[in-house]
Amino acid sequence: MTHASYRRLGHLWLGVLALCALWLGIMLRDGLPADSDLSALLPADRQAPLVEAADRQLGRGFEDRFLLLLRADERVAATQALGNALEQRVAKGTLASLDWRALDLADRDPRDWMGEWRYRLLTPAWQQAIDADGGDTLVAPALRRLFSPTARPEPVADPFGMTDAWLARQPESPITARDGLLTLDADRQHDGNGERFSVLIGELAGSPYAMGSQRALHETLTRFEQAHPDAELLRSGLIFHAGAGARQAKREISTIGAASLLGVLLIIGFVFRSPRVLVQLTLPLLAGSLFALTLTLALFGRLHLLTLAFGASLIGIAVDYVLHLQCDRAVEGQDFTLRRLLPSLTLGLVSSVVAYVAQALTPMPGLRQMAAFAAFGLVGAWLTVVLWLPRCRLRASPFTARFAARWWQQCQPRWRPRPWVALLAAAVLVTICATRLESDDSLALLNPSPPAMMQEEARVQTLLEQDTGSRYLLVRAADEDALLRRLHRLDGALDAAIDGGLGIDYQSLATAVPPRAVQQANLARVRKLYGAPLDRLIARAGLPESTADAARARLDDVPILDVEGWLATPLGEFGQRLWLGETPAGDVAAMIVIDGTRDSDTRAALEAIAAAEPQTRYVDRVSRLGALLGELRRQTAVWVAGAMALMALALAWRYRRRAWRVMVPPFGATLIVLALFSLAGVPLNLFSQLGLLLVLGIGLDAGIFNVEHARRPSTWLAISLSTLTSLLAFGTLSFSATPALHYLGLTCLIGLASVWALVPWVRPQDSGPDAATRASTRPPSPYQGALE
Repeated sequence: MTHASYRRLGHLWLGVLALCALWLGIMLRDGLPADSDLSALLPADRQAPLVEAADRQLGRGFEDRFLLLLRADERVAATQALGNALEQRVAKGTLASLDWRALDLADRDPRDWMGEWRYRLLTPAWQQAIDADGGDTLVAPALRRLFSPTARPEPVADPFGMTDAWLARQPESPITARDGLLTLDADRQHDGNGERFSVLIGELAGSPYAMGSQRALHETLTRFEQAHPDAELLRSGLIFHAGAGARQAKREISTIGAASLLGVLLIIGFVFRSPRVLVQLTLPLLAGSLFALTLTLALFGRLHLLTLAFGASLIGIAVDYVLHLQCDRAVEGQDFTLRRLLPSLTLGLVSSVVAYVAQALTPMPGLRQMAAFAAFGLVGAWLTVVLWLPRCRLRASPFTARFAARWWQQCQPRWRPRPWVALLAAAVLVTICATRLESDDSLALLNPSPPAMMQEEARVQTLLEQDTGSRYLLVRAADEDALLRRLHRLDGALDAAIDGGLGIDYQSLATAVPPRAVQQANLARVRKLYGAPLDRLIARAGLPESTADAARARLDDVPILDVEGWLATPLGEFGQRLWLGETPAGDVAAMIVIDGTRDSDTRAALEAIAAAEPQTRYVDRVSRLGALLGELRRQTAVWVAGAMALMALALAWRYRRRAWRVMVPPFGATLIVLALFSLAGVPLNLFSQLGLLLVLGIGLDAGIFNVEHARRPSTWLAISLSTLTSLLAFGTLSFSATPALHYLGLTCLIGLASVWALVPWVRPQDSGPDAATRASTRPPSPYQGALE
């Protein structure tokens, strides 16, 4: 490469960065499109797309809405204050609606909108009574109801009151109206104190992951709590959990990233004693961040906050290239040439990027984004180091060379273990891992919510006597009526299991919409009831005989109640989440949501009920997503093993008999991490394995330089500094409150410390045919001057 070509490449890279800055400015004109949805870390279950659709359907109400429970001594005044404050958010477009007054959820009387459907709807008790004696036993209760001062008799439309009996069997909301407010009375069975809460139900105008909505709602509730310190405010809704995760990620970006950067700057300032080095140090970091941020946003459209927190830790590995270059320049002085370091720098980049490429091959969208951000950032930093840093003048301090020499002498191993000792130690570590290492695929790894918020959410769900739909039976059939028949049979099986002591409850569409055959049979029963029993009721009530004729006339043309008609009613809105409708396969599907006891016996009973009915599947969302994480953990392990095998082959081809010296630091550190996890009882999870990918990348980088430039104090200084800065960058993640980042950081903390400790033990004892020696024995390159 000529000097002119080298300069042109530098100018070209500068132009690329200028275009990135312009492009990034255009993309950020409306703010950073950030995302805090941690479920983006999970892939779509391609083997069960209908289950994915069911999960989304059940979670939609939880995502789009939120619920607040307020308890205060001056409940009415406090509720009005909070309601009025939230109404302002409705006016500003943050919230789509807010219900908190008694009139907000007031519906018309069901008798007014049920129409003629009522004659096809009977409870099991009424069915048995009519089948037993034609309905004679129902006359006396109906007579008392006709003259009850608290009833609303309908002598023509419903003389027996069958509609009230059917409505009483439908799920009843615990939310009532008191003092003009939506109210929840907490009974002593659930809450232990019998207190009364006001209920405020909000609907979001946008996504629960929109940071503007999170911030606006958080500020409103915080101001209310400051103004009413004695009030108790309970929150339920995805927006609160997403907001807690977003605030936590921001704190960690500002603390972990800032601490990492500060630590790096202090170390570099101590070793190089030059402010210019600190300035030059930031150039690759800024260029890599600009390059990564632009391309990642262009590819994915949005940037996950976890990617930013993860990307902040890349400060350590990006500094690695700068440190090797600057250490060699500071120690070698005028004898420095980039040509000598370029192969090692290139191999270091490739080894690190390979680890991220393995991560990018996983089917997890969030992890692919993190891998892309990391790879782009490292490439951008590397290009800046190679094309621009050699142009910058460096006034080397004599202290750096002296410190490098002293550090080299102090870190020489006093003895070297024999090969059989090392192999025995490795065998012991492998045995420990094989016998004691455990795994953890819990969804808690993805949950950034504080424990107090999780307890608050659980308390709200208990008070409301409802479940978020984490367990359900997914039922399919060829058409709607076949589906209703299947749901009806499943309801019977569930009722029998409950009567047998199974501690569950369920919500099913068949409870409200019977199959066509059942509706026809119910209508026949009503016609039978409207025979002689109706005549006796009218006579005993002293009503005109025409009343009976008018009542019978209403049975002449009774429409069939279908699912669409029921879901369009006010009461049917609560069942909309249970209906999936037509599937891509051309059939129809619905769900039966299960709540109550969670144990292995209950699971076995529900699986048996599902297995007894065709095209029925029992789904436990928590267990299923945990199984997905486990599958991805195993896939990641395969990619890690594949990356290790490929790198081993490449290193064996380049270094021949010395390849093991390159591979021992990263592979040995990986084994040490797994063994310590086994002994400490720390389970291996997906994010620990991602940390092992980072250990492999950084360890290979150190191993390559350790062999390429075996006897150079500047190389050992650079390896020590790069390992220490990487420890600051990745190890500090072990203090993250996000479980995923905590385990990633803990893995890197142990692994990178092990890498640094292993490097001196495998360093070649003589210079040998390393890169430095080979460079000195070759004839001078005609292009060497261009790279000085």
